[in-house]
Amino acid sequence: MKRKGFTLIEVLIVVLIIGILAAIGMPQYADLIERSKGADAKLGLKQIYTAELEYSASRSGVYTNSIDDFTDVTLGERYWSFSIDTPTAISFTAIATRSSGSRSGQTITMDQSGIISGNWDLL
Repeated sequence: MKRKGFTLIEVLIVVLIIGILAAIGMPQYADLIERSKGADAKLGLKQIYTAELEYSASRSGVYTNSIDDFTDVTLGERYWSFSIDTPTAISFTAIATRSSGSRSGQTITMDQSGIISGNWDLL
């Protein structure tokens, strides 16, 4: 008499193979998620940069230090908090600070020249 179905060994081997593939793929998936969060921060910084240039052009080259002065900037602040530092009236640095997750507290900055830098390794 022939039995239909799988043996316990066959099922265990399939589960083992799936587990190995998941163990290989999960770190790459997590890295991809972190890169997308970094892209979100860079997009927010570019929006602030553009808004600062428009603000400066309408006010004789003076920059603002408040994001609230921008009415058309919508920042995705789920993982990041954004701020502006203006050490002088003719320069600024837009700052994105990671507000949650394993990289909480790390920053990405963009200056008035449009140069992005920071202490985050997934720029």
